[in-house]
Amino acid sequence: MKSGYDGSATTDDQNRHTLRTANVAWQGKWNPDATTRLQLGQTKSTYETQPSFYRTETTLDDVTLLHERRVGSNWFTGTVERRSDELFNPATAFGAAFGGKRHQDAIGLGWRGDFGDHSLQAHVRRDQDSEFGGKSTGSLAWGWVFMPQWRVTASAATSFRVPTLYQRFSEYGNASLVPESGRNVELGLRWAAAGSEASLTAWRNKITNLIAFGSPGACVSAFGCYQIVGHARLEGVTLAGRTQVAGLTLRGSLDWHDPRNLDTDKILQRRAKRLATFGAETLLAGWTVGTEVQAAGLRYENAANTQVLGGYGLVNVYLGKSLMQGLTLEARIDNLADKPYALARNYSTAGRNGQVTLRWTM
Repeated sequence: MKSGYDGSATTDDQNRHTLRTANVAWQGKWNPDATTRLQLGQTKSTYETQPSFYRTETTLDDVTLLHERRVGSNWFTGTVERRSDELFNPATAFGAAFGGKRHQDAIGLGWRGDFGDHSLQAHVRRDQDSEFGGKSTGSLAWGWVFMPQWRVTASAATSFRVPTLYQRFSEYGNASLVPESGRNVELGLRWAAAGSEASLTAWRNKITNLIAFGSPGACVSAFGCYQIVGHARLEGVTLAGRTQVAGLTLRGSLDWHDPRNLDTDKILQRRAKRLATFGAETLLAGWTVGTEVQAAGLRYENAANTQVLGGYGLVNVYLGKSLMQGLTLEARIDNLADKPYALARNYSTAGRNGQVTLRWTM
């Protein structure tokens, strides 16, 4: 993708982003109760700006081996993964060339069981990072169908995420970043009947060393740097629903969110406390035709919560048609009203824009 941006009043500033992905998978079903899946993937991304030269090249390689086996009403899973991460930045006016590599290996075990109206899940995982060492995480979940259309769920989990090489060593990087760790709890209530469904979910996630993009100072860029939020809490409630009326599928969700920096008791940068999405879709002369509405409340550009980013609402439309088995034509227009809005201070976002996609699946 090649695009322009306003970096100077006298030069034609442009950036070019190239993304290449490849995935291959194999699956073997040994018997009705045992399945093995192997997946290999690679993603190569290049981002470059001109005439003020900056270039970063990243390569991600993933290998995943998953085995599932059923014993009675119980399912057991085992997973082995390896992820390799490589970054290269040529020399620029801001600094010398840099290249780095690292890898992360993981093994996971899972169990799922059904006991009448109750179901249980448990997972454990061990990650071993070549830079940051090992970390164990896990999750436990429970569900109960207490009436034919009603289900209540509860879960608790821990998480672990290492910073990418780009977040540490790019122009916006901070070499002192350390891995995130989190604890999450969630409680949900779901209703479903006759093609309609609704859910109410309450959640809380406490994170230590949250990796976020913030103000300049910790890196060479004057526009902002990746940095650590020592203690953060993300908590909120999500109300979602879906139904069909006279051939029209309606869906929507509302989020009430409190993304808070616990060290300062301020709202985390660029995160809205109110989010909403609504959509409608129908079939018309063999075409799938739909519209989407996205809305977000005000956010704060800086950690002190003194610079306000206004809320916004966007309307998108789309359509699609199956041309033959496995071949689909799709088209969409985003930001139909050509509304100006900001996700970050002094950074423009796309106006009305469209795309046409020819999708082939096997």
